[in-house]
Amino acid sequence: MKRIVLIMTFAVATMLLSGFAFAADTPELRGTWRGPFITQTPSELGEGTAAYVINVQNGPMFAGYKLWFNKKNVLVQEKFAGIYDNGQLFFGEGKDGYGYGYLTSKQNMAINYVEQGSTVKAILYKLERVHFTTGFVEIDKDGNNIIMTAEITNHYPLNAKRIMEEADANKDGKLTKKEWEAWKKANTRE
Repeated sequence: MKRIVLIMTFAVATMLLSGFAFAADTPELRGTWRGPFITQTPSELGEGTAAYVINVQNGPMFAGYKLWFNKKNVLVQEKFAGIYDNGQLFFGEGKDGYGYGYLTSKQNMAINYVEQGSTVKAILYKLERVHFTTGFVEIDKDGNNIIMTAEITNHYPLNAKRIMEEADANKDGKLTKKEWEAWKKANTRE
């Protein structure tokens, strides 16, 4: 009996240690990745700009949402979940499509998205990690020492909702300089 307990303890310890090593090899993916995309359907070629917001990461597993403006200039949001595996990225997006890609550097990624079904299309994304470098004074256009959603939207249109949800510590619908700087520091990853 002692031998079985010892073997099981060793097996569990080995799995835990290998799990930590596995997670240690996974780069920090959380943040906003923004850039141009090209889309091809059976009848037309298009282009635009999109953002992938990765706001959850557990080792190689991650989740978030994708943002882009449609043809009517309306902001569209779609959730995704993914896996990082040895430099490759795999995304599950919506019911008909999936994405796959790779990190081209710590600050850049390329994603290929393929959708089947009634809306057959292929999309190529070239994304760069967004660094929130804009200073409080630049965003606070009216100079009242408070940033409102509209002011954030002017600087970061694809991230305004996320920034307000995460940075507004007291949930009063506005950001102070202290809240902005704390959020910016927490979201600057090299």
